[in-house]
Amino acid sequence: MSDDEATARRETGLRFSTDATPSGQGGFEAYHDLYATVADAARLDGAFAVAVTAQRLDTLILFDRRLQGVAHVRSPRRVIRNGFDHFTAQLVLDGALAVDTPEGGRTVGPGEIALIDMSRPMETRAGRARVLTLSVPRAAIEATVTEPGRLHGAVLPQDRSRLLARFLASLRDDLHLYGPGDRQRLARATADLLGLALAGHAPEGADAVQMAAAAACRRRARQYIDAHPAATPEAVAAGIGVSRSVLYRAFAPSGGVARYIRARRLVRLRALLAQPDETARIADLAYRCGFTSESDCSRAFRAAHGVAPREYRRLSREERDAPARQSFAGWWNDLR
Repeated sequence: MSDDEATARRETGLRFSTDATPSGQGGFEAYHDLYATVADAARLDGAFAVAVTAQRLDTLILFDRRLQGVAHVRSPRRVIRNGFDHFTAQLVLDGALAVDTPEGGRTVGPGEIALIDMSRPMETRAGRARVLTLSVPRAAIEATVTEPGRLHGAVLPQDRSRLLARFLASLRDDLHLYGPGDRQRLARATADLLGLALAGHAPEGADAVQMAAAAACRRRARQYIDAHPAATPEAVAAGIGVSRSVLYRAFAPSGGVARYIRARRLVRLRALLAQPDETARIADLAYRCGFTSESDCSRAFRAAHGVAPREYRRLSREERDAPARQSFAGWWNDLR
């Protein structure tokens, strides 16, 4: 992608509405395909309708969603398949949003914000709701909260959410007035306000020190893994100057460092397969992404995506005529 294309993607809003698709099951199928990058959409009893608008704030994405009769499910298999590592803050403006995580379930009402760790399983359900969803890179959360994993499924009450909620509602209405430079400043302001709202979730004392050390270890490890896709857990530990036991403990809450390494390799491979100008052989791409062999790569890719890499490349080429789906997928992929 050129610099001009990347800038344009950050400035342009994206829209999807079932009002613009065939009614009934056809509308749901279009939305299911649109959202397939992130979660499995499922119909609930009663009428179904969805409208989504997305806007970029530098590294953040703000979604305005009107949801009726729909659930979104991220199963453990889906979590492994996606390789997402960001957070979402879901502000309910109207109606109610049911949020289920392994830690329990909550119903989130108007003015409250649900926090979702996208590296972990979850399910949301909306009979009828309007939700502003802010997608935030993990690094922005870790800058404020030393153990972000504790936030998964947490709900910020109205008194802690009010300032951020008002700011997000204003962004939704006025963001189109601002250019790239201003949007970077607005992104920083948004992250600061989110950090302020999350301040009450920070641990204290010795726990805070230990969690801060683990978060710093994960940040360094992720940077090393992205720069050295063929690295083993042992190489990562040596590369960032920690023992293997320290590295393993740091990644234990998210399924282990080996799982993370494989997920990042799959993310890189999937991105290469989707590029229209990438014509290298699958074997060459597999080695480039850190796999030891084409067969190991194909097994991992098929387990994660249900199709072989070659088939995924073919399907990606066939789907390039679906601009809304591809644009949303591109934005979500930027958050990995």
